Amino acid sequence: MKQNIKMILSIILGNAMLAFAVCAFVVPNGIMLGGSNGIALFIQLFLPEVRLSVISAVVNVGLFLLGWAFLGWKFAGASLLSTILYPLILGYFETLPLGNLFNENIVLSGLACGVLFGLGIGIVVRVGGSTGGMDIPPCILNKYFGIPVGKSIMFFDTIVVLMQVVVKGLDGVLCSIMVIFLMSIVIDKTVVSGEKTLQLIIISPEYQKIREMILHRANCGVTMLEIETGYEGNTQKAILTVVYSNKYPEIRDGALKLDPHAFIITSDVSNVNGVGYTIDRALSKAAQK
Repeated sequence: MKQNIKMILSIILGNAMLAFAVCAFVVPNGIMLGGSNGIALFIQLFLPEVRLSVISAVVNVGLFLLGWAFLGWKFAGASLLSTILYPLILGYFETLPLGNLFNENIVLSGLACGVLFGLGIGIVVRVGGSTGGMDIPPCILNKYFGIPVGKSIMFFDTIVVLMQVVVKGLDGVLCSIMVIFLMSIVIDKTVVSGEKTLQLIIISPEYQKIREMILHRANCGVTMLEIETGYEGNTQKAILTVVYSNKYPEIRDGALKLDPHAFIITSDVSNVNGVGYTIDRALSKAAQK
């Protein structure tokens, strides 16, 4: 229960930061964005009488249904709360005179926007949630065609920004690039994201239960290591697993739930080859039969 409350509060906070950044910095300064926000801003250029929150709701619901159809309920469910909350919070901030507070310096506005967007997305991802939106099409391409999610996100963001450039011109392009670049850095610092992988070494007397959790609940591979504890000299096993970063919160929280005193070492991995990474897990099983 406590973990669910933490997740919900984090998703609310993350979406509030995103909505605030849009109303306080993006709209007043004409900053161009990628993702579903960029699509909503692009559509509003042709429908200025329609509130941005309404357009955003339509876009996000459409992408949510797309994710549900191609990726299943489990994936879509992670973004359901954001799909509902974000347009509502955005609609509230639209009623406040935020644009009059921070529109004197576009560079400072861009910096603040990038930081808030990065923190907002990072906070949501860190607890295992999803902001939905344009994360969904790259995940579909990755599932059916093996195209890396990170490259697809960059491609779609570039297309969305170029669509806005065609209509609005080159004014503000540099600021928009700065926002996107800064946002990616902040997300990476808040919680490692995208196609990056993490190596976890988990040391716990409950290694069998943690092993089962990683294999069957998180659907990730594990390697068991024979170790000897330094202080007590006990012989036991440690768990080594390499996972995509979006799996990290689930595995970390699951391990700590089984053993609050589990010793967990986490480190970045620059390259991974093998089943589940460069080789599709289903194809590997079929080839072994």
